[in-house]
Amino acid sequence: MADGALPPSVRAEALRLLGVSGEPEAALSDELELCYAEMRRHSSPRAVYKIFGIRAADEAVEITPELRLCGAELAELCKDCRRAALLAATLGAGVDRLIARAQAESISRAMILDACASAEIERLCDESEPAIMAEAARGGAEPGAEIWLTMRFSPGYGGVAPDESAKIIEALNARRAIGLSLTHSGMLVPIKSVTAVIGIADRPQKRYRSCAACAAADDCPYRKRGAYCGDRA
Repeated sequence: MADGALPPSVRAEALRLLGVSGEPEAALSDELELCYAEMRRHSSPRAVYKIFGIRAADEAVEITPELRLCGAELAELCKDCRRAALLAATLGAGVDRLIARAQAESISRAMILDACASAEIERLCDESEPAIMAEAARGGAEPGAEIWLTMRFSPGYGGVAPDESAKIIEALNARRAIGLSLTHSGMLVPIKSVTAVIGIADRPQKRYRSCAACAAADDCPYRKRGAYCGDRA
């Protein structure tokens, strides 16, 4: 795929974020292509991860005695896991500046750029997972044995406070490695960035989050229009 070409997965996710179901009109489809290419020209995608031994208990995941990520849903996600990968990824500050400029010129274009960037950062995280799986398989108790990853779980969701991202950033030295930091209000900088925990298990894991288990289910904008935020309901 040529650099700047809109991947099908990003196209589908961007349309979902824009609230578009079915095939979009030609004008919107063309604008998506243009905005994605422009966003890519301004992006500096980088990611860093590290695998840790963990213990999931007491509504938290303990990575080291000094590093505990608090959240009952996160602990439940990692209940079958003895290891987890901490992941941080960013598209860089150039994308933030591009979207900010667009907001002053055209709100509709800014929304499309924002959706493209949000979908692209998820793709960057997706592309990190094969390397995580390969390293996890090599470093397991039985090297080469089959392993499974949980879904990614990010601070700010599922009862995990946004400021827990600071612990991931520190553990990965992500400020130095990829230029990622956290404001006092819990916002990642650059904005189009992700921090996440991915559990590593020796048995198959669900790769989606059910609506029934989501704290936002009662007021979910996706469910109101018959859609879902993940792969399945």
